[in-house]
Amino acid sequence: MPDEDVFNLCAARRTLLLGAGAMGIAVLAGCGGDDPAPSAGGNPGGSSAPTAPATTGGNPFDDNGSGGGGDPQVPSNALVAVGEVPVGGGVIVKDTVLVLQPAKGSFKAYDAVCPHQGAIVDPPFDGNPIIMCPRHNSKFKVADGSKVEGPAPGGLKTIKVAVKSGYIVRS
Repeated sequence: MPDEDVFNLCAARRTLLLGAGAMGIAVLAGCGGDDPAPSAGGNPGGSSAPTAPATTGGNPFDDNGSGGGGDPQVPSNALVAVGEVPVGGGVIVKDTVLVLQPAKGSFKAYDAVCPHQGAIVDPPFDGNPIIMCPRHNSKFKVADGSKVEGPAPGGLKTIKVAVKSGYIVRS
């Protein structure tokens, strides 16, 4: 009798796992959006007009190769919209640029690559004055990018920025 109970437990567990997997697939399929599938030409509806390049992370300035999101009002050297950078925090843009807003209306930018072993640092939040590297815990000052402690040989490289037309731009 114990052999039968073990078998039933395994079968019940297998059924539960298969059901959970099927539910996960159904949920993911529902997240696909309402856009029609691309046609053979790569465009919805089969038109011959080129499609806009995809962006990642909801930031129109990331990974699209246009250097400015394609919007005519966006400066060509734009990194991110002012409203996308939290006061007392920061964001990583263009995969390797850390843009910070330590105080309302004041912006700084640093190369987000830690000088120790190339990890991307974590943006600070809630007014924290320290930028942390998640790999080996090097710490850098928000104020000037200088090294506070850790194995990094030096601080973060400063990137000069300015505000233009509501965007943080390289200057």
